Amino acid sequence: MRPRSEGRAVAGSSGIIIGRVKKLSHGLQPIPERRLATEETGQEIRRLQLAVEAAITEIDQQRLHLRQLGSQDPLMVLDAHRMMIADPELTQQAISRINSECINAEWALRQQMDAIQQLFREFDNAYLRGREDDIEQVGQRILCQLMQRSHELPADLVPDSEEQQPLIFVGEDFNISDIVRMWRQGISGIVTEQGGVDAHNIIVARGIGLPALIGAAGILDEMEDGDLLILDAEQRQWILNPPQEEQTGYSRFIEAVTSNRRGLAAYAMQPSRSLNGREMRLMANIEFIEELDVADQIGIDGIGLFRSEFLFLNCKLPPDEEQQYRYYAAIIRRMAGKPVTMRLLDIGGDKSWLQQQDQHEHISYGGNNPSLGLRGIRLLLRCRQLLTTQLRAMLRAGEEGPLHILVPMVSNCDEMQQVRALAMQIRKELGLQSPLSIGTMIEVPAAVMIADDLAKVSDFFSIGTNDLIQYTLAVDRSDEGVADLYQPDHPAIQKLIYQTALAAKHAGIPISVCGELAAHPDWTETFLNLDMHALSMSLHNILPVRRLLSRQVYTPLLPQR
Repeated sequence: MRPRSEGRAVAGSSGIIIGRVKKLSHGLQPIPERRLATEETGQEIRRLQLAVEAAITEIDQQRLHLRQLGSQDPLMVLDAHRMMIADPELTQQAISRINSECINAEWALRQQMDAIQQLFREFDNAYLRGREDDIEQVGQRILCQLMQRSHELPADLVPDSEEQQPLIFVGEDFNISDIVRMWRQGISGIVTEQGGVDAHNIIVARGIGLPALIGAAGILDEMEDGDLLILDAEQRQWILNPPQEEQTGYSRFIEAVTSNRRGLAAYAMQPSRSLNGREMRLMANIEFIEELDVADQIGIDGIGLFRSEFLFLNCKLPPDEEQQYRYYAAIIRRMAGKPVTMRLLDIGGDKSWLQQQDQHEHISYGGNNPSLGLRGIRLLLRCRQLLTTQLRAMLRAGEEGPLHILVPMVSNCDEMQQVRALAMQIRKELGLQSPLSIGTMIEVPAAVMIADDLAKVSDFFSIGTNDLIQYTLAVDRSDEGVADLYQPDHPAIQKLIYQTALAAKHAGIPISVCGELAAHPDWTETFLNLDMHALSMSLHNILPVRRLLSRQVYTPLLPQR
């Protein structure tokens, strides 16, 4: 037995596995680069087209295997990748390179992948930067077909049906195809040195229930094939070559976690209230209408945060009013009378079409620190047509059911007053009848400092704890060098949340939480006692928080009238 060691990582997909290690540190295969004669380009283009067709067929086959799971997340990711493969920005531009530069398909595709990825790297929005990995994974699917790489795991990597211990793959990173094949062939868990929790390959791992740790830097140097590994995604750690007593303790822990999860099913479709009857709605953060299939199974009290950004992500031009209206209206109708909160577009000046919105204004979209620059409502007020179009679409959709519009990155009252004035003008022009509800997203410390004034020009507050913590503590939570300073329980954060709740209480307006803190078990009791009207979170967190809420006793912390 080699020496025991341990380390921390990020939980990409929950679960605990005790198994044997198999290292996969192959890296990327070199791309062949060839110059072609002019008459050869037609054949090379056909090779690329056939590879694209084969990659789409592969995705369709994987969808068939995943449909039985009931989870929509992996299917949505595969659908997104299928669309990206067919996107002319990737394949047609690669074909243009074959024609103009007389180079082989692999080389042309790789060049185009690099060009698109460079654009994504320049975005100031972290979510958009993360889509760089999707371009890599989509391109690799096509490259696999072009280079005729094997699509099955080698025989020595497939778990033996008589294997007594699970097999855990450890590598630099795995693409979606790798993960689906691993799952189909019986792999029990994965650990990667790279990756992020919002990467689409990790979303797929979560959807199929494959336990995963990501960002385990240096782990490949720590272990050898056959080492015993505890993959603990519940406590975000890994333990290599644990002694027998530690293995036994973990086995008992796994049994307890399994039993705990089985008990969650009893809280599906139940009311969200405390032991002594105090209601605190549990709502969902969503991006895709398909996510509501899962919501139907667990019961949610509404949508607390619909992120509208995804509609704009892969567009050369922003979606028009009718496109936005149809999507927003479909979501509101689907909720059948339950409230829906839609956030206005929350991106920075990182899309090429933004520069086209008002060329006469000569707006500068750059900046040394984009997180503190022109983004959120600041950008929308500069790009009036973009704001007007989105407000028109949302307000029209609001005729279908209760709609609340959330304004991001607010730092002064004038921003809210401008949005409200424009919304009222649109309502009058269109002859709309539904009530107008426009709220402030509290995520800038300055907004907390003037919360009493903001409450006078807001119909509700929603605290975006992720940015509030980052801006207050001056910590980028994606920066590993200062990640330990990202402290949700910092006294300053507690005071800011209390002050915001008190301002909402005095003004008599609803207040909710839509950041990651909403699902943090250490905060459930505090939020209940601060008279939060709702918590909004990822769907998979709703049942655990509902159970925890049902065991709390409401004891108000704010002055009661």
